[in-house]
Amino acid sequence: MDEEFENTPGNGGADRVEFLKRKAARLESEAARWRREEAALRDVERRYLALLENPLFILMIISGGRVTFLNGRGESFFGFPLRERPRFLLADMAAPGFCAAAEDLLKGNAGGGPWEKTAAFPVILENGSEKWLEITVTPADPAEDDTLLAVAREIPAPDAEKAEDASVSAFPSGADNIKAAVIDENWKITSMTSGFIREAPLLWGRTPEVGEPVLDLEPSGDEGLPFRLAAEKAFAGYGAEIGRESGGGYRVLSFAPIFSPLGRITGISLALCDRTGEKRAERETRAGEEKFRRLFSLVSDMAVIIARDGGQVLDCNRAFQARTGIGPEEARGRGLDELGLLSPGDARRIAALASGDKAAPAEAGCSLILPSGEELSVTVSAVPAEGNGAASLLAVIREDPREAAVAPSAGGCSEKRTRPEIHDREDFIKKLTREAESAERTRKPLSLIMLEIDGFGELLGGLGGGDGLRFRDDFFRELSAKIQPDDYAAALGPGEFAILTSAGGYIAHRTAEKVRAMVFSSKLLPGVHLSCSLGVSEFRREATPEEFMRRASIALREAKRAGGNRAVLAPAVS
Repeated sequence: MDEEFENTPGNGGADRVEFLKRKAARLESEAARWRREEAALRDVERRYLALLENPLFILMIISGGRVTFLNGRGESFFGFPLRERPRFLLADMAAPGFCAAAEDLLKGNAGGGPWEKTAAFPVILENGSEKWLEITVTPADPAEDDTLLAVAREIPAPDAEKAEDASVSAFPSGADNIKAAVIDENWKITSMTSGFIREAPLLWGRTPEVGEPVLDLEPSGDEGLPFRLAAEKAFAGYGAEIGRESGGGYRVLSFAPIFSPLGRITGISLALCDRTGEKRAERETRAGEEKFRRLFSLVSDMAVIIARDGGQVLDCNRAFQARTGIGPEEARGRGLDELGLLSPGDARRIAALASGDKAAPAEAGCSLILPSGEELSVTVSAVPAEGNGAASLLAVIREDPREAAVAPSAGGCSEKRTRPEIHDREDFIKKLTREAESAERTRKPLSLIMLEIDGFGELLGGLGGGDGLRFRDDFFRELSAKIQPDDYAAALGPGEFAILTSAGGYIAHRTAEKVRAMVFSSKLLPGVHLSCSLGVSEFRREATPEEFMRRASIALREAKRAGGNRAVLAPAVS
């Protein structure tokens, strides 16, 4: 600060008042500058976090030719986490014949000063496959060339890139088995195959001529609008298709752009495909499915169609909706365990009931929990089915009024379902301390996910005490079903939860994203659209449990600052 503000005037009175005013103005100016700098630093940090988790670019820090840092996209590309192969040589990953190119890329500028190099070469991945990388490197510190920052992206192999960029100006005119034409930038037909010439009258009642504008084949007005829109889309660089009934059959017109060697669109291709047989089979399949769905909706017992691969509900009948209060729109795409009706183990067993080729139904007894909390003893019968071209399972759920919902015999499906034990903050701190000490001793991965419901303070004001506890129980049940069985979840406070997982930061961040998506699509509170913010931190050696938790809390705050409904991974530390 200037000397005039360090030395106060000695005459007091009006001079001192003026001095204090000027000093206050200077302090306000300094505070405003500090706030601007703090905002700029937060913006830089957000951009850094976004670059770390960018799904397109591989980010590496290379020291002495060895990779010392690799972001999540890089670990996904190479096929292994860096902790399994720390400080691996980049040149060792290069394909035979390209090791020298990788080594030359990492050599500094002989003239000194800032420099940047870019090279492309193939690498051999962990699974033995070969992919091409384009890598740009530059010193992480301009004064030190030994530590480099590298940004890479996957590119097509040169031959594939050349083939993709090739341009076709005309098709072989004598190709009878190819039904295609080329249209230039002026919308005029430049060439046609004999197959196209033969099929064209079935669509337009006549044979087009070379040099004729293709739009002359179509009627004006709304009838020809789909054709014009598809052609315009192809000229814009996208493929498009339209279907048309003609000549007692069904044909598809496919439009695609034609590129010059420099990447400019020079025309489009128009291909005709006879899909009469496929359309007929599709109509027959649709009619059969419609008949099945009519019968399915009239079944008096609860019934659901679930996908064999994944166990998601594809449809449910009226009886299911009336008994559970869950309609088709809410049920579709979610498993019976995600809906809270069955435990995850029961849902998997039901999906496996009809895994064989036998058409006879398989049965098992289970405990079904309604959204109201009522437990029903039910028998589930399942048979294989086909729906929408995908292997599925028809499961009929019959209530058994003679038995209470207790643990069944050895041949049953599961024990009585209970709500998961809810751990509080005190339990969590004890668990966190034990796991951090174990991770420090064994060097095994450990990550922490902190979760907070967005806007829960306002939401809690509209809930009674009992409703708040029920929400906590329901949310904890949904959360426990989404994480791994060995993961540890706890409720830290109103709308605040935590998950300890024995996984690295990248895998834990993916788990956090799944939890975020689950919360965003949940229906835990009728008429309320929930979202949450999550912060993820990976445990590092010699860190205290408090530091471990603080880094996850900072990432959580960053997720909330960015608008919520997102998961942020704290940057790695050495």
